[in-house]
Amino acid sequence: MLYYRLYFIDRFSGHIDHFREFEAADDEAALALAEHWRNGTPMELWNRHRKLKRWDEIAVTPD
Repeated sequence: MLYYRLYFIDRFSGHIDHFREFEAADDEAALALAEHWRNGTPMELWNRHRKLKRWDEIAVTPD
């Protein structure tokens, strides 16, 4: 198992708001878990010193 940290970024300040630590079998499994926890705010997924992916904020369009 590999160790990962998913950072949730504050969309206004650009600073880390909170993070979630977890283990996964590989990068693909970690990315799938991160997608499951996505809440529309910017996120970054890291494995130690290696950034796997950054998700930008999901734009909300008025109806």
